Amino acid sequence: MQWSLIFGYACAYGLAMSVLFSAGVLVGGALSRDFLLNDYPEAIQERYGKPRSERGRRVATWFGVLFWGGCALPLMVAAMLHLRSSLGSDLGFAGGAVVGAVMFTTLVLVDLVVLDWIVFAGLRPRIMVLPGTEGMPEYHDLAFHAVAALKGSPLIVVAGLVAGGAVAGIEAIA
Repeated sequence: MQWSLIFGYACAYGLAMSVLFSAGVLVGGALSRDFLLNDYPEAIQERYGKPRSERGRRVATWFGVLFWGGCALPLMVAAMLHLRSSLGSDLGFAGGAVVGAVMFTTLVLVDLVVLDWIVFAGLRPRIMVLPGTEGMPEYHDLAFHAVAALKGSPLIVVAGLVAGGAVAGIEAIA
């Protein structure tokens, strides 16, 4: 198995997925600032003092549907097909699992470093600042975002296992 090729494809497709995810977050914020309300530090949520708006709930739902169904899954399939073509052989469970895990690791790292640390904590565009919470020091809390990324990291293992299982299952049938 050509692991460097597998890692290269996984990172490239993971970066593509990350760019689309980041664009989706920024568009979602432009449509409804509170669509990611539950992802803000608790002190910011408390000062904001309102539940997520109906519009925020709709934007969050559409973001999830479009990202997972229209972006993550198609890119995962494209990565597997492109890689399989380049390898000239089956990927198997291990190859599929590595592609899935590396793609989601890339997404988690880009989300943490670019979206959370640089954009949210550093640049703080207006679309990401909840009304009435301007200037709160919690917007600069890098550790909050690192802990949140660690809490979400089991998704990496799940993505790898699901991708590996799907690839192995499909290759067994074909």
